[in-house]
Amino acid sequence: MPTRPLVTPKLILAIALAGPAGAAELSGLAPGIDALFAPTAGQKLPGAAVVVLRGGEVVHSKAYGLADIERGIPNTTRTPLRLASVTKSFTALAVLQLVEDGRLRLDDPLERHLPGWTGGERITIRHLLTHTAGMPDFVSLEAARTMPRDAAPGERLNYSNVGYSVLGRIVESVAGRSLEDQLRERIFAPLGMADTGVDRRAAAGDRRGAGYLFGPEGRPVPAEYADTSGDPAAGGLSSTAEDMTRWVRALIGGRIVSPSTFAQAATPVTLADGRTGAYGYGFMLVPYRGLREVGHGGDISGFNSYVALYPDVDLAVVVLSNVGMRPPGVVPTAADVVHRIVEMAAGDRLGPPWPEVATLPASTLDGYVGRYRLDVPATVAEVMGEAIEISRDGERLVATGKQGRAEIFPESETAFFSKEGPVRITFVAGREGPEAVLTLLGLREFRLVRLP
Repeated sequence: MPTRPLVTPKLILAIALAGPAGAAELSGLAPGIDALFAPTAGQKLPGAAVVVLRGGEVVHSKAYGLADIERGIPNTTRTPLRLASVTKSFTALAVLQLVEDGRLRLDDPLERHLPGWTGGERITIRHLLTHTAGMPDFVSLEAARTMPRDAAPGERLNYSNVGYSVLGRIVESVAGRSLEDQLRERIFAPLGMADTGVDRRAAAGDRRGAGYLFGPEGRPVPAEYADTSGDPAAGGLSSTAEDMTRWVRALIGGRIVSPSTFAQAATPVTLADGRTGAYGYGFMLVPYRGLREVGHGGDISGFNSYVALYPDVDLAVVVLSNVGMRPPGVVPTAADVVHRIVEMAAGDRLGPPWPEVATLPASTLDGYVGRYRLDVPATVAEVMGEAIEISRDGERLVATGKQGRAEIFPESETAFFSKEGPVRITFVAGREGPEAVLTLLGLREFRLVRLP
């Protein structure tokens, strides 16, 4: 029986770059990158702007598809496109600049800067930066203020847009001005990022790119505008590929925060039980095929983005796209483009795409069979469903949920992974037998409670 993804999370994305390879080695990248966007050539389709850097030097800079299909305007590397959650890296850096200024401490409690939040005396700036504050998500900032926390601070890594909205408010409280003004003075203006700022609905004649989604027949349709200008900290910025190239260079060169501070930001968080999470201070830290990756992805109605640094191979890639990630279409997602470029540029440094599959006895597999309730907020349950069924099909385990059915492969006696999406299920001991932890890309963690 064919399988399909069990879950497809949205994505949701100073280390001193050093290495012997030079720009000349990447001079042959263009044909391969062009091929990724071949379907857009001569067509009325959205696309993306792509910049590749080696050692801080640009080795590929090109845009594909149309920025505005209705007006026939092509994308360029100077077309402003929405960054979505790549914004979180900027918000985190604004916080870290205030820490370097001595105006904040990472271990300051939330209560010190924004009184009146549930658990605010125990939640720290560090917890908020690393998504380990137990903050809810998919709710308004005001509703989140008094809601119960999803977990104790430091217990779990659960990606939260709300947590970054809170950080934006803290920056404004400490700096005494809007987050936009703080970013403009401390990052955008010094780096010459003239086309970067809070995104607002485009006016007539605006050169910003329009956002699109692929419709049921595979044709692009204009996406409904999502206005985040009133609360931009989690995903409200827009920028250009050229401006983001300036940002990458400054980040590597220690011009935004010091190299030591950036190194801390690029260090995976350690949870209370000693486990390592896949996030630092404003940066996703999910390795790609064994290669260290420091970056962030983003997805907002009609746009998706991915910006990543690969310190071990002296590489950085910027991809900004004016088409949403879902439903899929002929334009590849920004994350896929970045990773395909990494494969072209550093294929000999990559490990296998999947962990080695372990062989487990049938008795062990049988012990995990059952129905598991997803311990998730109602808004997540609407997407993922309320339960997952784990069943045995011959010598393999299969997980079935609201979003589909997929085989899960054993990496060890207790840890399983899916080849259909960035999903892991780790079985743990429970009161009534095995329970489980389901993680999505290492950035969201949910408990699976076995049902009688």
